[in-house]
Amino acid sequence: MDQLGHNSMDLSIEAERKVARTFMGRIEWEMIAIGLGQFAAWIATWILVIQGIIPLIFGFLIAIFTACNAYLPSHAGQHGHLSGGRKNLQWLDYWVGQISVIPLAQSHELLKATHLKHHAHTNDPENDPDFFHGNASSWLEAAKNVNTSYDDDGPARKAIEKHAVEDPKFRASLEKGGAWVMLFFFAQIILAVMYPIETLLLWWIPKRIATSYLGIVFSYLPHSGLEKGRYKDTRFWTNKIPRFLNHSMQIHSMHHMYPRICHYDEAKAIQALKPYMIERNMPGAEYIPDQLRWNPVTYIKEAYYGR
Repeated sequence: MDQLGHNSMDLSIEAERKVARTFMGRIEWEMIAIGLGQFAAWIATWILVIQGIIPLIFGFLIAIFTACNAYLPSHAGQHGHLSGGRKNLQWLDYWVGQISVIPLAQSHELLKATHLKHHAHTNDPENDPDFFHGNASSWLEAAKNVNTSYDDDGPARKAIEKHAVEDPKFRASLEKGGAWVMLFFFAQIILAVMYPIETLLLWWIPKRIATSYLGIVFSYLPHSGLEKGRYKDTRFWTNKIPRFLNHSMQIHSMHHMYPRICHYDEAKAIQALKPYMIERNMPGAEYIPDQLRWNPVTYIKEAYYGR
């Protein structure tokens, strides 16, 4: 858009929200397919490995792939994308979200509770449960912290305990989610007794690899070193890899700007909202290409990448 066209636009918050609402409210069928599909592939991998139809090393690689794709559908469910915000379909948000994160041995309810606090307090060291991997000093530290921050003695526990005291709904979600975590804990023990090597290579190690990957791509690269504030806490970034191989987290700023916009609609929304992003001085917004497809957003300058 030329400068004259930009200057003649209504760049008010009200106009921005009106444009954003045009991208909200649909059922994100892509995430439903990914959530159920990757879980089905994970279960099939167990069966094929145990029956000796495929080698364990091949199953290990499939398990890593499924684990790395397990969180995103749950994330969509956490924001109501799977139901499209329809009350009669909210069971899709919960059950597809929960089934999807089984390869991570996680609770959708617990992930939702902590993630919504992350949105409410992004980059706040006292209140953001994701702060200690989102603002790590390096990607390696982020990978380590995301696996340990939520432990009983981990640095995120202080924020979680604070929210549990102040917010009864948050506390109830932690209790409900904790039951799922315990179920998966005992399931892994039982499977480890029956199939020790298979459990190690098809569940335990893949979930650790995937968790590390998520800590880097979902938290560290979009948030590290930035301020608090809706238009300041998330950057556009690039690592020169096609964006879908990073779950499109290069454009994660769109999600923090309007969480109700579905993941697979964010590229179209960015194209429409780019002038508003520039007006709000969002980190890296002026370097976004006019069209976002499979490209890795390579036009974002290294200076704004923040490294």
